[in-house]
Amino acid sequence: MEVTRVEVFLDGSETALAVIDAPPFTLRLDPQVLGEGQHVLSAVVYFEDGSSERHEYVFEVEQHGPVYVGHVARAAVKSPLEVEVIDPVEKEALIRPSAFKHMVLPALLFLLVVGVAWWLSRAGDNGSSAGILAAGGVVSTLSPAAKSQPGQATGPADGQALYQQRCASCHQNDGQGIAGVFPALAQNPKLADETFVIKTILNGIPGTGMPAFGGQLSDTQVAAIASYIRTAWGNGFGSVDAGAVRALRGQ
Repeated sequence: MEVTRVEVFLDGSETALAVIDAPPFTLRLDPQVLGEGQHVLSAVVYFEDGSSERHEYVFEVEQHGPVYVGHVARAAVKSPLEVEVIDPVEKEALIRPSAFKHMVLPALLFLLVVGVAWWLSRAGDNGSSAGILAAGGVVSTLSPAAKSQPGQATGPADGQALYQQRCASCHQNDGQGIAGVFPALAQNPKLADETFVIKTILNGIPGTGMPAFGGQLSDTQVAAIASYIRTAWGNGFGSVDAGAVRALRGQ
């Protein structure tokens, strides 16, 4: 009997994760989006005569550092839906090696580094910044105040840009999230709790798809993201100060 449509639901959600209305009936799942732990995927298969069947798949997702690895622990029998879990390696696009990128550009950068180091050595160091480190062809001119905290990234604290980079793939550009998978941030009353927002960004939520960013972002960057989601999309919960993030880090 011919299959006309397959609707897919995740972890008991009443909102369909995917609707496939034409062959091939194949669903690819990203283990990072699923989050660590066990998940149940239900596939409702509709046939041309109006009848339907429900098939269930059980997934196990484990986190190994920043990488989420998943596998199908139990697959449905005789289900027309083929379910695949994406290998993390597949997410990295394979690019043909470029002679300019891998040969010419490194040579030009090396010459630039040598030139800058020579010029700075001639100009002298007035002691207002950290010394020039040219070991291994790497030059650092960071002043002591610009050095990052251990395990944290430095960079501009643009809340919207950081959100687009770190959060939008799950919570979406408009803050509406993905129904039944990732919660909406727009008009979410939980964001009124500043401590909850900061701790969620720093520590993540174990057992869900929400990762911890405390080891990747500085206090200022965490505050910028928190301020953005608490004031964007009509939210009126106010901005967050980096001092509040610093006080909660490690808790």
